[in-house]
Amino acid sequence: MPDPETRCALLIGEGRLADATERALCGQGVSVHRLGEPGDSEIAEALDEQVDRVVVVSRFDHVSLRQALVVAHLRPDVPSLVTIFDRDVAVHLEETVDNVHVLSLADIVAPAFAAPCLDPALLSVVEVPAGGAGIGVADGEPRRVPRSWSVPGPMRRLLARLGAPLRPFNSSAKILVAGLAGVITVFVVETLLTMLAEGLSLTDALYSVAKVTVTVGPSEAAERGEPWFKLVSAASMMLSLGFIAVLTAGLVNWLLDPRLTGIAGRSAVPRRDHVIVVGLGQVGLRLCVLLRELGIPVVAVEQNPDAKNVPRAKDRQIPVVIGSGSSQRLLRRLSIDRARALAAVTSDEIENIAVAVAARGIRDDLHLTFRAGDGDLASDTRSRSQVGVERDVYGIAGGALAAVAMGHDAREAFNHEGMLYLVGARGDIMAFAASGEPQG
Repeated sequence: MPDPETRCALLIGEGRLADATERALCGQGVSVHRLGEPGDSEIAEALDEQVDRVVVVSRFDHVSLRQALVVAHLRPDVPSLVTIFDRDVAVHLEETVDNVHVLSLADIVAPAFAAPCLDPALLSVVEVPAGGAGIGVADGEPRRVPRSWSVPGPMRRLLARLGAPLRPFNSSAKILVAGLAGVITVFVVETLLTMLAEGLSLTDALYSVAKVTVTVGPSEAAERGEPWFKLVSAASMMLSLGFIAVLTAGLVNWLLDPRLTGIAGRSAVPRRDHVIVVGLGQVGLRLCVLLRELGIPVVAVEQNPDAKNVPRAKDRQIPVVIGSGSSQRLLRRLSIDRARALAAVTSDEIENIAVAVAARGIRDDLHLTFRAGDGDLASDTRSRSQVGVERDVYGIAGGALAAVAMGHDAREAFNHEGMLYLVGARGDIMAFAASGEPQG
């Protein structure tokens, strides 16, 4: 007979997050039975009486959902922890199935990435009713600290939105804005000249110029005007024709483009005090959303135009630029010289370091954070170049999942001096040792 104090967990999942979760569970003295990609019969066979908790880890929500439902059907008395990214699916699963708790890797680690983007001295951020507070070091221990970062005020946000059309990002928007600006400029100049040359009122001059601009009638003022005025009117008509053609071309291209960035509004690429997030996976999208909630302008860079989170970002009016984040030319186009910070959070550790190095080559004082793991190459490169603040996604999330599976409260987590710290629903901070029970 097994020792009644012995804890046994069934871990379902493959990959580095599952590996980290298994290590953390074993460090807590839990006996772990692991399945990679099991069928229903394998899950049923593994769910013996010794199993007192189940952890389901997968990159794909539909896989996690199916396996969680199978476990709940076979052993409704056993508590399950499931990783699901989509918050609507997570809420529905928790509401309809008993003994199931849902967490997302992205939700756990996003605050730890947001913190150094706001202030390099911060370890993480925690959501509070006032909009967010920092977690820093006080007396050698992580503690909640008052907000230390600034956010654009109403006037600055208004000026940024008014100035956004003057610096559109993509080529179709530039053509559209150039054509519109040209038409308006010619129209205004022609109206003023008509008023001065013929002594017409503003209303009559506007009407006369508008008829010519939209080609519904001749300019009576020009027909009876001086020769120089006729020449000016002829030149303005030719310019209007050209600018209208440019405007039409820009409008057609803008309508046919995916339009991942806007000309104005929240979807326009910010040009000052913003954070550039490279990589639009689960962590990248959640980081963008969190920074927006904290009042920070953000723009996402994604190399794959078919990435599944691109339309999700578009729905949230987050500007998305398709390209390589390690391209200094692209970073300059994103106004990195006036950016607040850059976060490289792609799933490729080497690419993240390349992005950070490229950004550091443009600005020495830029706040940089990048996603890495426990790979030897990443650690060696990091120690040599000191390119920015590193966050071990799998180590943080795996430890947090193990802690929650053990029954501890954790909504997010972060590392500090080799120790994992959990942040509960109320913002309380607790150290979670690699082995043994949580501290404090």
